[in-house]
Amino acid sequence: MGLKKLVYLIVLAGLAYLGFLFSLVTAPVQRGFIFMNGIKLGSNETLYHPETSGFAKNQVAPFWLETPDGEKLFGWHILPIDAYELNRARLRAIEPSKDEIDANELAKVHLSILREDPHARVIIYFHGNAGCISSIHRPDIYRALLTSSPAHTHLFIVDYRGFGVSTGLPSESALISDGAFVSLAITELTGIPPSKTVLVGQSLGTGVVIGIADLLLAADPPVEFKAIVPIAGFSSIEKVALDFKAFGTVPVIGPAAYLPQAQGLVSRFIQHPFRSDERLERFVRNSRRTKVLIVHSFDDAEIPFAHGERLLEAALRGASASASAEDEEGGLVQLNRYLGMAENERSGVFEVVSIAEQQTREYHFYQRFSDNGTLLLDPSSSDGEEEEGVEIEQVVKEVEQVVVPVTDEDEEVRRISMLALKWGGHNLVPKSSDVILAVRQLLYD
Repeated sequence: MGLKKLVYLIVLAGLAYLGFLFSLVTAPVQRGFIFMNGIKLGSNETLYHPETSGFAKNQVAPFWLETPDGEKLFGWHILPIDAYELNRARLRAIEPSKDEIDANELAKVHLSILREDPHARVIIYFHGNAGCISSIHRPDIYRALLTSSPAHTHLFIVDYRGFGVSTGLPSESALISDGAFVSLAITELTGIPPSKTVLVGQSLGTGVVIGIADLLLAADPPVEFKAIVPIAGFSSIEKVALDFKAFGTVPVIGPAAYLPQAQGLVSRFIQHPFRSDERLERFVRNSRRTKVLIVHSFDDAEIPFAHGERLLEAALRGASASASAEDEEGGLVQLNRYLGMAENERSGVFEVVSIAEQQTREYHFYQRFSDNGTLLLDPSSSDGEEEEGVEIEQVVKEVEQVVVPVTDEDEEVRRISMLALKWGGHNLVPKSSDVILAVRQLLYD
């Protein structure tokens, strides 16, 4: 190949790459890359007949919710296996038609079963991009989450607008506002308060869950759920775009990092930025009750582990900002020291190795608040005295040992945690036993 031809090909490739970057600023292309809702992984058969995904007959009740702006969202209510067994004969005798399913007739039966259980808890799960609630690996994730309590944990999943058979077009603002509407609607329909409800999001769903928590905390009156659990989350779409590698190896937008003008153009025209790090920091700064558990796999090839650490740092910055500005000692200083460390300095600090070869790490930080929002000194204090200030305790124990007893009903202990795992990559990590145990602790502690 001659030198002139080689130069021509390089210039052509460069122009094609720049053309690709410019195409990303258009709404259809950008929506397709971020949400991938045009990729149909599943069928209406699996949506309306969850038994084809391995569930027992009528263990899952499909249902519809209509948003305030008139879009219709399709979802599932999955019964815990013990509750299903108790009502098995009754449920197996039901032969709902599509019209009856669309009228939420089966869903009403499931809700009546839930309301009969005084110990019921609710998980609302927000899935990643592409496909629908019945796609590929997702039903297995639901079954794993249900094992957090086979008797009492009810699971709700709703397809975003534009996904599956849900109507409308997805956008950042629409998914977050829909998620807030869905969460409040499920709370009202079930009678299970937010204090017994955990929001779990995976991948794209982490941006939705963090957005919901931030939005509802600013509502009047504010709403705080028991916990939020971002799994395989990202700090922002801009950072994901710059980190993304096709097939796990080929940088797609990464080269733009070396072209400040191109990088600035991409950042400026991102229409759905999902700045989860900023939202999480603000949420933690203003929250007093909601526990935060960040889960990420070291081997996540789609959203690198660094994104999970950025979310942890954002949460800890929020915790630091919520402390008294006058506090000069104790936990606040320790927390700020941690935030100031380089990544290689953190090795072995606030770290728990729970299985061989450093397969799992757990980080735990606590803050304790009185009923009026005042930060108290020591979350494990035994003298009962309330002192102003804050102590954020770094707990280096196994997960079973980190429960901080709260003896005063007027006090709240807010926990920020990270669970980092070797196993699972991007899509399978929600099925990890470590994750299930952590979610169970959040639901039932």
